[in-house]
Amino acid sequence: MKSYITVAKEHRIEYIVEKSRFIATAIPCETEEEAQAGIARINKEFWDATHNCTAYALGPGQEQQRSSDNGEPSGTAGKPMLEVLKKTGITNTLIVVTRYFGGIKLGAGGLIRAYSHSAAEVIHDAPKTLYAPRQIVALTIDYSYYGAIERFLQEQGYHYESEFAEQVRLLIYVDPADINTLATTMTNLTNGQQTWEPLEEKMVALPYND
Repeated sequence: MKSYITVAKEHRIEYIVEKSRFIATAIPCETEEEAQAGIARINKEFWDATHNCTAYALGPGQEQQRSSDNGEPSGTAGKPMLEVLKKTGITNTLIVVTRYFGGIKLGAGGLIRAYSHSAAEVIHDAPKTLYAPRQIVALTIDYSYYGAIERFLQEQGYHYESEFAEQVRLLIYVDPADINTLATTMTNLTNGQQTWEPLEEKMVALPYND
């Protein structure tokens, strides 16, 4: 499993250069169908725009990449937008930059800068989610150890869930690289009075800050 970052929810910014309006929308999507549906929706919303240029990357390693200049000179819109996604590593994300022509031609260089800037700004401003592999571990302990264990997990930023019965059972989401270190720490905090059971590994959504 490979970690990746995507936009957490749809986000939009507006940028004006030489009286042309550039409206950039970033949309999370996981499939080609979702990306195409997002493009169709933006085309419908901004039906009177001069251009609706697009770029998207899909898959943990950006295995699928597509872009469109939508009538702008070749290579001046979709490709620069896609380069922003490639440079940032953001995936499972669609960017649509809508342009309303303001009457002043920008030239090829100006268009590349405008579309790149719009894409970069919407990606920078959008809230993001990190999807990372986590090993779920079941830790069973006596109630007397729960306070110390909970404090440690909170201080270290672990995500966990607690179940209370005759003993406390915690489901801890652990970076696979940290499994052995955490197991040793749990043994030390409980004087060995614990049960440690590795369960499944899965991708988990985590908050991400640039």
